[in-house]
Parts: sequence; C-alpha cells; structure tokens
Amino acid sequence: MRLRCSVGVGFVVVLVLGCPQVAHASTTLNTVPGTNVLLSKSGSGPLSSTSSNSNIFSPAAYVDYKRFGGEPTVTVDRFPFPGSNTSAAARCSGAAPCFKDVIYASSPNGFVFPHYSPFWKSDDLGQSFRVPCHVLAQGQTCATGGGGGDSHTAVGQVTHRLLFVDLPGPGCVTSNVSDDLGETFVGDNAGCGSSPGAIDDRQWVEVDEKAPACAGGAGQNAYISFINVSNVAAPSLSLARSCHDGNSGTFVTDSVCNTLNAQTPSGPIIDPLPSVGAGDSDPTPCPDPADARLQIAGPVVADREGYSGRPTPTHDLYIPFVRATAVIPGVSSGPPYSLWVAKSTDGAETWTRYKVAELGDHNPVNLFPRLTIDRGGNLYYTWSQTQGPGQDESGLLGEQDVYYAFSTAAQAVTSWSEAIPLTKEANDSAIMPWMVAGDPGQVDLVYYRASTGLNSNVAFVDDQGNPCDANDPEADCNSNGHPNPSVWNVIFGQSQNALNTGSNFKHVQVTDHPNHIGQICTAGTACSGDRDLLDFFTVDLDHLGAANIIWSDDNTTRTTDTRNKFTRQLSGASVYKGTTINLQSSWPITDHAVTDAKGDTTTTAGLPNGSCAGMDISAVSEKQAGGLITVSMTLNGTPDFAKAVTCAPVGAGATGGLWGAEFWAARTPAADGTPQAENFYIAYRDNPPDGPPRVEAGRMDNTNATVTSLEFNPTTAGTPATPGGTCFQTRPPTPCTVVMTANADSLGLKPGAGMYSITGLSVFEAGTAQTPVVLRVELGNSEQADAATPFDDNGTGSTK
Repeated sequence: MRLRCSVGVGFVVVLVLGCPQVAHASTTLNTVPGTNVLLSKSGSGPLSSTSSNSNIFSPAAYVDYKRFGGEPTVTVDRFPFPGSNTSAAARCSGAAPCFKDVIYASSPNGFVFPHYSPFWKSDDLGQSFRVPCHVLAQGQTCATGGGGGDSHTAVGQVTHRLLFVDLPGPGCVTSNVSDDLGETFVGDNAGCGSSPGAIDDRQWVEVDEKAPACAGGAGQNAYISFINVSNVAAPSLSLARSCHDGNSGTFVTDSVCNTLNAQTPSGPIIDPLPSVGAGDSDPTPCPDPADARLQIAGPVVADREGYSGRPTPTHDLYIPFVRATAVIPGVSSGPPYSLWVAKSTDGAETWTRYKVAELGDHNPVNLFPRLTIDRGGNLYYTWSQTQGPGQDESGLLGEQDVYYAFSTAAQAVTSWSEAIPLTKEANDSAIMPWMVAGDPGQVDLVYYRASTGLNSNVAFVDDQGNPCDANDPEADCNSNGHPNPSVWNVIFGQSQNALNTGSNFKHVQVTDHPNHIGQICTAGTACSGDRDLLDFFTVDLDHLGAANIIWSDDNTTRTTDTRNKFTRQLSGASVYKGTTINLQSSWPITDHAVTDAKGDTTTTAGLPNGSCAGMDISAVSEKQAGGLITVSMTLNGTPDFAKAVTCAPVGAGATGGLWGAEFWAARTPAADGTPQAENFYIAYRDNPPDGPPRVEAGRMDNTNATVTSLEFNPTTAGTPATPGGTCFQTRPPTPCTVVMTANADSLGLKPGAGMYSITGLSVFEAGTAQTPVVLRVELGNSEQADAATPFDDNGTGSTK
C-alpha cells in the first residue's frame, strides 16, 4: 500500500507524504470505548465518540501476521529527501523537501533456529509491514542462517542510511547498514570478529551524520553502546564508534573504548565504593569503566536535531544508566539505587558522569532507563520505580510507577529537576516507559499500565488478592494461590509543558484490547517468571511530530505466542509546534471496512511484485449476523493456486495460496472460567497438498517446522465451505469479490466478543498445513503477498 497525492471523494482519498496538507473540517469520530483507537467514521451501535482534535490512534496493525515478537524497536525516517528522482530519493519527485516517513521495526528472535532478528519495513505510514529479503545478522541473505539476539536500529538524518545492530550469542555485536531504505544490507561486526574480547549485553545504536569530524572521518558518526560484562564484578559501560557512518571495519579503527575488540584504554576507573563516587567528574575513555555498581543502561543518544530557535545542536552524547549495590554480581542487586547519565562533549573521545536522582530503596530496574533530547537541547530522563520503601511479604517492593526528570539546555546535565511522578494514582502499576521529545517542552511517552497495583513480578496472589509465595509451604498461596490477575494495556502520554515540575501529561489508552494478562518479570535474563514481552517497547516520531508506537502482545491462550503490534497517531497535538496531524480523514477505514492501494504485492521473498493477478487486495469488509462472521475481499483477479504459484514466483516453492482475514478476539472461557483469547482467521484456501479448495477458519497457533513463526491452523469448515462472491462466476469481473463465512461458536469466539486488528491477507502456501499426530508443528510454510490496513469491530465490547 502507498499513500499518494490524489483528489477524490470520501475516505478513499489518501494523503501523500511530502504532498501539501489538505485542510479538513472538524469531525466527530467513533472510537473503541475506553480507548482513543479509531473505530469508525460513519458509526453504528453503542460507540463512544471524540473530537478530531483529540489524540486518536489507528487500529493496531500486525507487524507480521505470523512471526514472533518481543521488545520491539520502531525507527521512523522522518528526515527530508531531495525533491528529485535520485537513487537516494526513490519514489520522490517534485519540489523539495519530500518526507517519506518510512517505518522500520525489528525484534529479537532469540537463539533458536534459524537464529535471526526479524526486520520489517512499512512505506505506507504503518498500515502494513513486510519482511524484505534478508536475515540481518551479519548481512546474510534470506537463504542463510546466523545471528539472533537483541536488536536496535537508527537512521541517518542526511543520507538516510539505516544502521541495524544485533546481538547473536555467544558471539559479538553485529552491525549492518542499508543505503536503499532497508531493502538490502551490508554486514560487518562491531570489532570482535571470531574471538570476542567481551561478553556483552543490550547494545544500542545511534547515528549523527552532522557531527564534527573525528579520526579522519567525514563528520558522519555512528555509535554502539553496550555493557561489557566480561568482568562480572566490575562491568564497563562501553562504546564502539565509527567516524565513517558505520562503514565496514570502522568500529575497530575509529573507537577509543571498543571493549568488544579487547580495547582496554588507559585512564581512571570508577571508584567501586558505592558511598564515594570518586572519578565521576574525571574524563574517561569509556562512558563508565569498571564500575562495580553498574546495573543496566539505556540507549546512547546524540543531540543532533535543531529547529529555527536553535538551528545548530551541540552533537553531545548521552547514555542513561542505573547504579545499585551488587548482591550476586552479574545476577542480582539491591539498594541504594541511583540514576546517572554519562556525557561526552567531544564525539566519544572522553566521558564524565552526572547523577540524576538518588532513589534509595526504590528499585528502577523496570526496565531500561530512557533519555531523550528535544530540539532545544533540553534533556528528559524517564524510568519506572517500585514504590516501597522496604519489602513486602513477597520480597518485592510494591507498586511500580513511571517518573521523569528534566535538565534544561542551560543546565547541561549538571542539575536536574526533582523526580516527577506520572502515574501517582494508586492501583495501576506501570512499567517499561519510553519517551521521545520534539520541540522544547513537547514530549511523548508510552508505557505498560496494569489494572492493579501489584508489582509486575508477583506471580501469585492469595484469596484476598495479596502477593504470596507458591514455594512457601506456610503461605496461603500454597493451597489457594491464584495467578497475578493484572490486565495490561499500552498507554500514551503527552505533554506540551514538560519543562515544568508539575505532572503535565495527558494519558490515553491506545490498545483496543489488553496486550497481556498476569505477571511481567522485569529481571531480564535472571527472570524465573513470565518474560514473554521481554524488556521494553518503543515510540518514535515522524516528520509531523506524530507518535508511532510498537509493542508486544501475548494475550492468547498460549501466552508464549508473542506478537508485535503497531499504531500511529492520526490526529491531535503534535510535539512539533505549528504542525498539524490530520490523517484521520484520509485513513482508509470506515465502519467495518477498509480500502487498500493497488500494485503493492510482494513475492515470497518480500520483494515488490506490483499488481500480481489474484493476489492484490483492494478492499476488505466484515460483518456479524446470526452467529455468523462474514469476510468479503476484493481482488484483482480470481484467487487460485496457479496464480499464487506464478506470483511467488515460479521456482520459489509455492504450491498454492490463502486469502482471508486475521484478527484477535476473546475465546469462550475455559471450563474453570479462566479468560482465553486468540488470533483467529477466516480464509479461502486453494493449495492442492491440502486437498480441494475450501473456506476454512481457525487459529494462528500452529508453529512452523523451518521458520520461527506461527502458521494457520484450520479448526472448522466455512459456513458454507464454498466461497461466495463474483470471483467464481463463469465469467468473473475484474476486480472481483470473495465472500467467506464461518460460525463464530464453531470458531471458538466468546459470545458478543469484539474482533480487533481485522487484517485482510493474501499469502503464498508452500507444502501442507497438516501436522504430525499430537504436535502443532505445521509441515508447510506461508509468506505474505499483500496485507490491508487493519480495522476493528467492537461487538458488544468484550475484550477479555
């Protein structure tokens, strides 16, 4: 799908990035009750409504209809392209500047076969995503293996070069660069080769292509920060630097403190005594070397963006980190806790450290601290801390709440505001905050918020709802323990006055259904409980100052089937002054229906494939009546296995195709009353290895035998099994429609349940959906050809 300049009537008009903004009259929009998620622009039924001036978000898109997720990163290329048809500005034409707002997403896939971190891109403002043809670890193609740990991305503000870093274990940090908007990558490592000099954890990447030149470079600097934990008792916060925009080999030649390359620079180390802090004001080559109190660190951030009020940023570097007292070095820590930031004013040649806040017993490892810089050079530091003080009977420190502090450009990190609570009301634990800033005082924030004040690490509660230890034979939990009942959602907060010690944030829910139920362990790799969401989620800005949010969702009966979801801000306040966010009128959804751009199919390898016959979706709709769910899809030709094989293309191994819609919905509760939910689908399958063509419905919960992903699991036949619509007439028109119907009860939906993220899909099938006896491992594989913009059907409002 592509948003392009056009003139038309109604919702089919789509807004082009880089095209003139079209003024729209204020209108009333229907949202999912209790949220700020757009439901409909026409409306029917018991809906809530809000003004178009409110912060309204799109229905959640599956970042990938099948691949697993967890701690996802989103990065938006919000920088201007030249207004010409150069290779660097593909698809840009006309007057400069052109803004594409290409969205990149990544997520670790662990160390299981085939060992890679998935990477996705969207060039239609997040209406849909696709997987380009490569496995990013070490720049390998999609036909090879390798890689596979933590991932993070950054984009250059001049060349639009994309940097991707990965953490395959037990190797080293891999670095990859793309100069064609994420379609292909050139791989390198950050300096460790086959004999790493560091055991490292949670690497982050930043790029500043306007920074002052260093070490013979051109002023195009890239930075990778990480903690070297080779010395468990005294780990080092380290930084690998490239003065050549991340070019191959330059993280070795250009670094001052790249401990990945066994580089141990001389200079003072941090005094390990927690009560002293000597050495923090002494410049050191490493951001925080040999620090026994070092716990975790957030991303390295460059002051690289200015505006009319401050056209020249400082290009200073900052890394937020947490100190605590090691209990078991490398495994556990305890109070006192404190927040710090390492700063470099000379392009990572030297660093000094500044205290942000002393927290005492309040544990801030929930999880990574985050620092962001507005275009005026003001700093904002956000974290989640336990309320305490002291431990309760569970050994935990009570409710977690989100805080932030700021330091003005004039203070330059030497002085910080008091810690400002953002979720100070009781009974709503909040964790994993992530903040991004625009113009001075303009800040966006996201976090996970619970329906209870239980610490997220609590696994069980007693009959009164109090934390209890299931391993304690004398605790009530031993006989009456219940799982943590917390219901979690994604919350968006925004402030236009963040340089003020008041809690000047407005908060709205941007998930149309809960993304998690129960415990969320925040101890990282030391977790013994539920860590399905992993350790963070992120938000980024586009050129309009609109929020683009990515998060993880495991709210299914099989909670390990974690998926990544995405939403973007369609209207409301921008964090860039004088800029309008007004996409809600052009967003291609109405009441239970959506339109889709033509010519946006891809091959099985994720390569653009134009308007391939029978695979190109132009519209999708859904309705419920009499216990039946009907999905209608408009295609550019009759769907059949031969067309799918041809579009794959021939030789790619495809044997047929599947056309339908995936969605999330609540399931009928279990026999003991336990809530259940699932990612369902209703589709038409024409794949000869699976028998005659048919309409089927089921769940996305089979696992793939060769790719770390989920697959379509047919559990019930369509009602009827033969599709309706015009595509199967003797002389079908072009375009034509396919109509698929399934019984909601047979499918397993909870009566009255809403259907969320309804996403039209055309996919290629290779092999069979059949599974061995007992196992849920599918012998075949599917890959996306086209995906439509998601929309919601609120039903009667059941989301749990």
